[in-house]
Parts: sequence; C-alpha cells; structure tokens
Amino acid sequence: MDVPDANDDSFGIEVILSDGGKTAPCCPHGPTLLFEKVSKGGEKGRRFYACSACRDRKDCHFFQWEDDKVSEARLLAREAENQSKRPPLTQQERVKRFKRLGSLRLDEKKFCQDCQMLLLPAEHEAHSSHRSVGVSSAQLRRPSVLLRPLLNKKSNAQYLFTDRSAHFLLNSLAGLGYNKVLCVGTPRLQELITLRNLEGKHEPMKSLLLDIDFRLAVSSVIMMYFTVQLLSYKPMNKFDTTDCTHH
Repeated sequence: MDVPDANDDSFGIEVILSDGGKTAPCCPHGPTLLFEKVSKGGEKGRRFYACSACRDRKDCHFFQWEDDKVSEARLLAREAENQSKRPPLTQQERVKRFKRLGSLRLDEKKFCQDCQMLLLPAEHEAHSSHRSVGVSSAQLRRPSVLLRPLLNKKSNAQYLFTDRSAHFLLNSLAGLGYNKVLCVGTPRLQELITLRNLEGKHEPMKSLLLDIDFRLAVSSVIMMYFTVQLLSYKPMNKFDTTDCTHH
C-alpha cells in the first residue's frame, strides 16, 4: 500500500472538510479526518482517512483510502479493535463507582499510581505490589493532580499546569472579562473554572475540556458529583440527578 509519508518535503497534506454527505470511519479516538496529498506544483493526490487526534501513525495506525471498499470482516475487526481500546467502564458505571468511593472512610480511599486509577477496597489486594497512595478530599475535588502528564506531544499535547500557573491563567481570563473558555489539553484549568463556578461568588464562566486522555473520564464524573451535591442544598434549583449518567 502506498501510504503518504508526512515527512516527505515534496508534498503537503490538506484537511478536506466534510460536506455532510459522507460518514467518516472511526478509529479508537473517534471519527477520522479526510486528508488529501498536495504536491508543490498544486497537483492533488489520492484522498485518505487518518486519525484526527494523533499526528504520528505509531500512536494510531488507522489508515484508509477514501475510495477503498471495506469488507464486512474488516469492519467487524476494526470495531472490535476500537472497543478494546476504549475505557472499560461506561459513564453510568463510573458514576456508581465514584458514589461508592465517596462513602468510604478516608483511610480506605486509594489511588494506584502505576495503573492511574482510583481503587475500591476490594481492589486493594490486586494492586498490593503497585505504588498506591491515599487520597484526600481536596484531591478528589481536583482529580487531575493525581495523574501523571502524558508526554507524547504528537498525540497528547497535554498541559498539567502547576497550581500557581493554573490560578494565574484563571485570574487573567476572569480579569479580561472572558466568560467562555475552551480548555485544550488543560484539565487543571478546567477543574478550577468548575470549582470557581460552584463557589457562586463570581460571574459564571462556561468551559469545555478537549482532551483525548481517557483517564479524565473519572475527573468529569467527580466534578459532576460535587456539582450535584452542591445543587442538592439549593431548593430553588430543580435538578434531576438521574440525568447525570447520560452526559
């Protein structure tokens, strides 16, 4: 297969925006993008689909020519591979798991640094040979402080700011009057914005986190949990907590 080499200086790669008439195939990171090889002379080459998140094919080897006829067997194999690389728990399961964790005594709350996951008491034995640490209530409010940064810049581009830097950015954004923030690979900033909103002392700031780090699925559940806990003490605010499992 003649796969385009992104390091070849004789051509460039352009992204072809979909007109909505064709559904892009999916890789483990979600819907792929359609690319087109363009030579220096402006000649256009064959179009192909590749991962929208990873720039290095070593991190995601998905590749498909646009005009390929993909067999049913290949589609099934692809879906099986995608499923195998997705988070093992659904959103509903993560909510249920965190509620159990929140009811534990402080000395029972553990985080496995090797597996990068919060542990329930029944899982402590299986992780006994791993590096595990206790988890405080403050850390549960900002779970990204427990995580190791993902350092592969070609696929992750993640920035786990220090506490001082994250607060500086938040104060700067608030001081400039911004009330809508897109947090690209900056989970700690997004957590601070959420906690700031929960305090109710400032003008609310809307934020959206874009990050392909599956570990942050736990973070979203935790932040949602504290939001529900706070709103449950405000009788004027009607909030159906059962809906949380669908977001």
